[in-house]
Order: sequence, then structure tokens, then C-alpha cells
Amino acid sequence: MVITEIQIIILKKGIEAMDITLIFPAVGRKKGSSYIKSWQMEPLSIAILAGLTPKHINLHFFDDRIESIPYDRPTDAVALSVETYSAKRAYEIAKEYRQRGVLVIMGGYHPTLVPGEVSQYADAVVIGEAEDCWLKVLDDLQKKKLQKEYRSSGNFSLDKATPDRSIFKGKHYFDLTLVETGRGCHFQCNFCSVTAFHRATYRRRPVGEIVSEIKQTGKKRIFFVDDNIISDFDSAQELFEALIPLEISWISQCSIDVTKNEQLLSLMKQSGCSGLLVGFESIHKENLTQMGKFHNAQNIDYARVISKFREKGIVIYGTFVFGYDHDNEETFRKSVLLAKKSKLFIVAFNHLVPFPGTPLYKRLEAEGNLLYQKWWLSPEYFFGDVAFKPAQLSAVQLSDLCISSRRDFYGMLSILSRGFDFKANCLNLSRAIAFLLTNLMLRKEIDQRKGLPLGNG
Repeated sequence: MVITEIQIIILKKGIEAMDITLIFPAVGRKKGSSYIKSWQMEPLSIAILAGLTPKHINLHFFDDRIESIPYDRPTDAVALSVETYSAKRAYEIAKEYRQRGVLVIMGGYHPTLVPGEVSQYADAVVIGEAEDCWLKVLDDLQKKKLQKEYRSSGNFSLDKATPDRSIFKGKHYFDLTLVETGRGCHFQCNFCSVTAFHRATYRRRPVGEIVSEIKQTGKKRIFFVDDNIISDFDSAQELFEALIPLEISWISQCSIDVTKNEQLLSLMKQSGCSGLLVGFESIHKENLTQMGKFHNAQNIDYARVISKFREKGIVIYGTFVFGYDHDNEETFRKSVLLAKKSKLFIVAFNHLVPFPGTPLYKRLEAEGNLLYQKWWLSPEYFFGDVAFKPAQLSAVQLSDLCISSRRDFYGMLSILSRGFDFKANCLNLSRAIAFLLTNLMLRKEIDQRKGLPLGNG
């Protein structure tokens, strides 16, 4: 047996090498059905956690979305990255391990927003970002003194956020490499868990490190996972200038105010931007004001905004959210018409989701308008159900209108009509193929997502 230098040091110091299992839980699945294809992307949070872990610790990673979890494989502890939609499944996984005497650690958005709930299912909860407390967690594990709670200060540079993608070896994800350039968003939309988690702040990683990471991946198709890549115009300009020599093609998420800065928009295109997710959210100024999306309310001529992107050859994934006080059937009709006429590449017509810890959740709870106290744990709740009482529609109507709007937008005539767009959607052959395959995939997933149970079903 070959003993490495690190193992020799551990043996000399009398320290036992630890075995840690990382798990990314699924949202849920229908019995006999495969997991939603568009949800099968690299879990970047897991790679960042792996990058923070000292090399002498044995790491194993299992992605619940694409493989079975070997509960009986010996391990010292299990760490799960948990979102609200995956919380129920995370608790099921935790129960299996704890019954076997294995310690369970949970972190991520959901544990940060409702740590009291999560502590019932985990031996330790990481609140906030992992960078400045993960080593403390591991040290306490080594000393067998694991605490119930670890709270991040948030006061650290993101130069520590370097992922270790070797953890993904042997797994098959979308052929799209995820990279983080910054965290948070300075806008304060009341439905947004990102704003609640980061408290409406934004931090950019050092640009040099971002460039080095991209080069290290050797990939040319990048998804920058930032919630708003132009949240800070000055740092965005620095980033885009640094990306130009890399000759990559990238997509990300972006607020519409970039269209007011022609220089930044042009630089974005030069840096390799091919597509953006843009949150239009609503066609009603009153709704935008109610949700706190004031920058959209001031630029509500969406057709003009979309044309600005299309003139640069940038395709748009538009998102709309329904369920605010001024939404009715006509709102859906006009939103679908706008999306089709503007030739959006793809679109999401989603109902409002009250995530715990957000101002929206607190308001609906105070008004008595929540249909479930904890919808993410309710056995009666399925993906796509509405968890609150809308003002002008019933919960069932709101859900059904979202589905019918998707069917309309992803109808074959709509796909064909939007495909005859040689400025953006079908700018070249590879873009045209991507347009067709993506639209057909999302058309198929309309029924796959409907009625999806949370957890193991």
C-alpha cells in the first residue's frame, strides 16, 4: 500500500483521517419517471465545499438527482446543500443516515432562512456562506465536538470561493460549465430568497481568479450563475473586458437596466454573451411596485428593452411571475402575447412562491393568506401548486393559467414563428439547433413538472 506524505503527517500527529460524504438532494420525482432534464446541472455549491476541504479528508459526493445514495457505506459525517424545494427530500436522507448513527450537517439557502426548523433534522446547521466556517465545522468533527449551529459572518473576500470540480468526475450533467463571478443582488424584490439570504448586498470575486478558473476548466460554454451579473456596473465592465481574450460563449442573469448603458451592453456582447435570463416579472407597474422591483417599473416598455438585446444578437430567457394583486386572466393573455411578439428564446410563466424568510412570506402569513404553514413539507403540496390565496384568482386558476400559458408559448406554431428570427434566436446554425432542442425539451417538461411530489413521493 502506498502512503502519501499527507497520510504520514496525519499518522505522526495521531490524527484520524476523516471520511465526509457530500450530498445534493433532489426536489422530487414521479415514480417510474426520470428526473427533470433541465434541472440536471452541476451543483456548484458542492464543488465550492469540496474546494474548501483539506486534501487529507476523504470526500465522496452523491447527486440524488442522478444516482442512488449508498446509505450503508461507512462515513464519519454527511453534509447536504439544501434549498426550500429540496428540503423535504433532504430531511428524508438525513433520517436514513441518523438512524445509522451518522452525523448530518445542513447548509444552504433553506437552513439559513429557517435554521430552527432545519435543526430538528440535522446535527449541525451552517447559517450563511460556508467559506468562513467550514474549516471550523471539520475541526470540531475531528475533535468530536460538533456544535448545533455555525454562523457565517459574511465579512470575507470571495477569493476563497474556488471550486474543485474533480468531485463531478464520472457524473453526467448538462454540457455547460457553471462559474460564479459574484454573489447577491442590490435590488430588494420582496419574493426573492437571494435578497433575503444576502440582505440586498453584492460582492464580486477577484476578476483575475475568475479568468484563471475559466482557463482551468478548458471549457468554452459558460453559465455565470450570478443572480445579476451587472449588479455593479464598474466591476461588470472590468469583468467583460477581461473575458474578451478568452473567446468563450456565456450566458447569465441580468437586470434590464443594462439596456440604458450602450457601452456596457456592447462590451457584454464583445465578451461572448450569447444569452441572458431577464426577470420582467410583470406587465403591471402596480405589481412591480408591490414586489419592490422599481427598476422595472421605470422601464416597462419591455418590447423596446428586448429589441436592444436582440440587436446585439443576445437571446433572452424571459421570466414572469403571477399572483400579485393586479393579476387576472387578461394579464396572462397580454404577457404571452408580449413574449411571442418579442420572439423570446424561451420563457418561464411561474406563479408566485412564498419562500420562507422573505418579506412576501411574512406578509402573506400576517394576512392569513397562506394555504399551508410550511408548503415545502406538506404531503398535500405538489410542484406547481399555489401555496397562497391570490387577490383576483383562485389558487387552482392561477396554477392552471400558468400551465396553459406555457402550452401556448411552447406550441409548435409559436416555436416555428420565433424560430424565424435570424437576429438572435437562429443567428447561426448552432444557435438554431439549440433553439429547437431547448424549446422542445421545455415543451415536454410542462407535463413532467405538473404534479411532481416533493421528496421521495
